[in-house]
Amino acid sequence: MPGVQARVRSEHQRKYPDLSTSVWYEVIPIFPGVTQRMVNMAGERLTRLSTVRGYVILRADHLEFRPLPTSEKSEAEAGRPR
Repeated sequence: MPGVQARVRSEHQRKYPDLSTSVWYEVIPIFPGVTQRMVNMAGERLTRLSTVRGYVILRADHLEFRPLPTSEKSEAEAGRPR
C-alpha cells in the first residue's frame, strides 16, 4: 500500500500501548510488490506499520487510514531507488 498512512483508533489505544493515536505511521507491504491484503486464521485483515522500533502488524479495523500527504509522497518517491 504505497502512499498510505494509518494511526490507531482511540478506542483501541489500550491494546497498543507502544503506539500513539496522534501519530500517523507508514503502511508497509508484508513483502515487496505484494498488493493483496493479508488476513489471519480468523479472516481478519491485517496491516503492517513502520514504527521507530521496527514493524508492527495490527488488525486493520483498529486503524484509521489516509493517503500520504502530497509533500511527503513526493519526498518518498524522490528518495526511492529506481
